[in-house]
Amino acid sequence: MGSRAKTLVAGVVLILAAVVVAGAIALGPGAEAGGESAAHDASDAQGQQLTVVHGVIGSEKESLFSDPEAQAIFNSYGLDVQVTTSGSWAMAERAGIEESDFASPSSEISAAHLVDVHGGAVLSTTRPFYSPLAVATGDAVLSVLEQNGIAERRDGVWYLDMAAYLDAVANGRRWTDLAGSDAYPSSRNVMITTTDVRSSNSALMYLSLSSYVLNGYAVITSEDAARQQATDSLARLFLDQGYSQSSSSGPWESFLSKGPMNQPLTLIYESQYLEAQMNEPSRVTSSMRICYPAPTIFSDHVVVAFSEAGQKVQDVLENDPDMARVIARHGFRVNGANSAAFSEQVGAAGLAGYAADGTFIDAAQAPSYEVADVMLQTIEALY
Repeated sequence: MGSRAKTLVAGVVLILAAVVVAGAIALGPGAEAGGESAAHDASDAQGQQLTVVHGVIGSEKESLFSDPEAQAIFNSYGLDVQVTTSGSWAMAERAGIEESDFASPSSEISAAHLVDVHGGAVLSTTRPFYSPLAVATGDAVLSVLEQNGIAERRDGVWYLDMAAYLDAVANGRRWTDLAGSDAYPSSRNVMITTTDVRSSNSALMYLSLSSYVLNGYAVITSEDAARQQATDSLARLFLDQGYSQSSSSGPWESFLSKGPMNQPLTLIYESQYLEAQMNEPSRVTSSMRICYPAPTIFSDHVVVAFSEAGQKVQDVLENDPDMARVIARHGFRVNGANSAAFSEQVGAAGLAGYAADGTFIDAAQAPSYEVADVMLQTIEALY
C-alpha cells in the first residue's frame, strides 16, 4: 500500500473514532437508548456486551441470583442481572419499583398486591419455581410433639398437625404442659417463631394457612369474617411472639446459630433448609429436622416484568435447563418442563426427610389480596 493510501486509511480511522467519541458525549454516562427499560449496556470478562437488568427480590432468593453459575447463565443470554432485596408484601409500596426491570415477590398474593398497585407498568408475570412452607425444628422437640398428637412421621417425613398446633396455641399451652416434656423442659408457650407479618411473605403465608385451618379448612372470602378471625385468633400468633424480624433470613439464621433447643419451631421455606444442606459448609446439624405443616401452603415465586429485559429474565428462569438445576440446588422446586430438577438434586445429594414431588395431598389456598389486606390491617392496628 502506498503512502497516500495509508494516509487516507488513517484519516478514515480518525474520523470514525471522532464520531464514536462524539456519540458517547452526546449520550452521556449511563444513558439509555432504545426503550423504556432501566437496563443499560455493560461488558462481561470476555468483552461481550451485556444488558444490565435491575430487579427487586425477596431475600430468600438473594443467594440464587448471586450464584456465579446463575450469573454465568444470565450472561450467556446477554444479561447482567443485578438485584436488591425487599420484604415481599412491602414491594408494592417501595418507591420507584416500577422503574426496575422486574420484581420477584415470594407468593401469588404478594404479586397480586404488586400488580394491583402498579398494574399499568406490568408487562407480564410468570411462576418459574416455588417452595412449600416448612418448620425448622429438632429431634427433641418433635419427640414431645409426637407424644401429644401434634406431629407425626410418615415415610420418613415429619408433619406438624396444624389443627392440633393451633389448638395448643389457643389454649396457651406451654412446653412443660405437654406429655414427655422432660425431653424439652421449656416454660415458654408452644409457638412458631415467624417474621413480621406486616412486611414479610413467609409470615403472610403462615397467616393464610392458619386462617384456612381455623375456618374449617376453607378459604375466608368475607372481609367482615376475616376481620373477626384476625382479632379473635390470628393476631396472637404474631403479637405473642414479641419482636419479630422483617426478613425470612433473620429467624433462619437465628435457628442455625442458636439451635432448636433455643428456638424450637422456626417458620422457614423448605428451600432455605435444603439450600443449607446442599451447599458446603453445611450448618445443619444432625439433631436438626425439617417438618411440614399439614396441610401445607405453597409459596410461588412470581416474577413480575416491567420491561422487555425483565421478560428475558422470566424466560431464562422458566425455560433454561441449566438454570433449573441451579434453582433446585438452592432448594426451590421448579415448575414446567424442568420440574424433575428438584428430585434429581435431592437424590444425587443423598438427602432424606423431604416430601417427594406429588405427595402434597392437602394444600391450603391463600385468600384474595383484598381479604388478606383486611387481616393485615386488623393485626397491625393491634400492635
